[in-house]
Amino acid sequence: MRVHDDSPSPGELIPITEVERQTGIGQSTLRMWEKRYGFPQPLRDRNGNRVYPAGQVERLHAVRRLIDQGERPGKIFSGTLVFDAAVRRTPSASRPPPPRHCSEVFTLLRAYRLSELHGLFQHRLLDLGLRRFVIDFLAPLSTEVGLAWSRGELAIRHEHMFSQLATSALHARQATVRAAGDGRPRVVLAALSGESHTLGALMAEAVMASLGMQCFQLGADLPPQEVAAAARETGADIVALSFSAYFPHRSLVRMTSALRGILPSGSALWIGGEGVRGAGMLVAGIDGFDSLEDIEPALQRWRDSILPKTGLERQAL
Repeated sequence: MRVHDDSPSPGELIPITEVERQTGIGQSTLRMWEKRYGFPQPLRDRNGNRVYPAGQVERLHAVRRLIDQGERPGKIFSGTLVFDAAVRRTPSASRPPPPRHCSEVFTLLRAYRLSELHGLFQHRLLDLGLRRFVIDFLAPLSTEVGLAWSRGELAIRHEHMFSQLATSALHARQATVRAAGDGRPRVVLAALSGESHTLGALMAEAVMASLGMQCFQLGADLPPQEVAAAARETGADIVALSFSAYFPHRSLVRMTSALRGILPSGSALWIGGEGVRGAGMLVAGIDGFDSLEDIEPALQRWRDSILPKTGLERQAL
């Protein structure tokens, strides 16, 4: 990959916070790639902060598309992939068309008809209920939006609008569900340092809350030590983490292993999201989830595991 650009004018330099917003790639990931792969190669503004030429940001968009298509950063930056316009967008003719409701959502996003899209979400929520809305409608739709972005059919602004609308819909519906679910298990949900995407964790929270689990949502980009502290302070039975597709597998394994080592021994560690697929062997005490559908049977296994203890306690009484 050629990473050197002609000297840009100051107006063409983009701050790292804006690069993160545009590409969806976290600042810590950008810095890690810079150190490990030599790309991107930011300049510094007068305050010493990283700023990026527009050409590098365009390449980062292309990297994100490749990652969304299943490629790993090590392969992309090693030069084994031909990095040009031919791989930035997969021809739509080689893929099956998205489901009809997805095409409708894409049209509404491109036309900024957000009130209609909000109405569509509300209609499906009422029709399906929160859990099935997330599992059967929102999660598959989120995947299709990401694929449409990787093919160039949607811009990053459209993807961000979709995430904001989906987040708003979940927050509004979960307010009443969360109030009713204040029992066990207690679950701390988070995304670790370098992961800026929160929709996956919010969807997991919605499913868990609908099953009566008490949830504490911490948000994105948190160090493992902060997550462990929250688990101790809440008496969490479970810590649940979400990883998007671009999160480096090596970092995932390293950080989850570190977190497992500092969590209370009685707290289970669940991890899920597109980034978990293909991550390889996880250390003992970490359960990987392929889909949101896996949460309900895992909850049943957790409840079964505490029944013998509960029975003994009752006999003692």
